[in-house]
Amino acid sequence: MKRWSFLLVAFVFLFVSSCSVKEKQIVSVAEDFLELYFKTAYDSAATYCTPELAEELRGSMKSIENLEEGVREMIVKQTASIRQEIVSVEEANSKDSVNLKYKVYLPSFPNGIDNKMLLVKMGDNWLVAGFGQ
Repeated sequence: MKRWSFLLVAFVFLFVSSCSVKEKQIVSVAEDFLELYFKTAYDSAATYCTPELAEELRGSMKSIENLEEGVREMIVKQTASIRQEIVSVEEANSKDSVNLKYKVYLPSFPNGIDNKMLLVKMGDNWLVAGFGQ
């Protein structure tokens, strides 16, 4: 009986720790992506995305590069003051996708703006498939 109890405790511990590792990986990807995105480093942020979203970000990068230098500098300066906070991670439609809730704090919105991000697992990596919804 003690053996079964020990095995049950071991399995529960492994399950809880694997969930914790999964969530840490997801949060790490989301934080890194958001930091790069709000620094307007879209090419670098795209490395955390699905191929489809990465292509959209690279298109945004080209749009910003085509702006006048003063306007581009103003955008970079304004986005540099944006902070973000991960609120929660929830299972989505399958075990390989999650909905992540986060807040974006702007100087004009000190209470934060609620946003969502969809992350999907492709191979061994979690990738951002959509955000800002």
